[in-house]
Amino acid sequence: MFRRWAEARMWRRTMQIAVSEMRRAARTANVLEKLQAIETAEQKLRDAQWLSPDENLERFEAGVRELERSRERTLEEAVSATERLLEAAEKGLAEGGDLLRAAGKLLAFLNHYRPDDARVEVLSGRFLQLGGLQPSYEPVKPLADMYDRSEGLSGCGVLLVLLLLGLTAGLIAVYLLR
Repeated sequence: MFRRWAEARMWRRTMQIAVSEMRRAARTANVLEKLQAIETAEQKLRDAQWLSPDENLERFEAGVRELERSRERTLEEAVSATERLLEAAEKGLAEGGDLLRAAGKLLAFLNHYRPDDARVEVLSGRFLQLGGLQPSYEPVKPLADMYDRSEGLSGCGVLLVLLLLGLTAGLIAVYLLR
């Protein structure tokens, strides 16, 4: 019973996070922030579906498809944003390290989602020529990797054993104090 309550609560919180991240992605003009929000929202939708597979699967799939379309549009924007960042770094318009770090984060997404795109390969080459260090792509960890859904009454069983041990210790103490 407690597990069902806890999982229902986790499902509600996961859906709240997914909706919040979708709203953040819709509001922001920053391409990197938008990609990160889309990534988190998609994973949270998948987590919610994993937590409650009885829910309407079509709703989750429609949400994931919409996020994938949004990601594709944002990746197009990321290509041009990375070009602008690299041009600014080449011209020395701002602190080069900051520009290269931002370009590297965008390239991590681009290399993950579009590994065979010629434009991305050219941008990666320019990035490396400028001395940038390519960060690795770090996906949002799925809830399934962090939460063990062991079946049965293992939690209740442990609680009952501890309760019996406490009662036994109490009875022994009462008996010895007489």
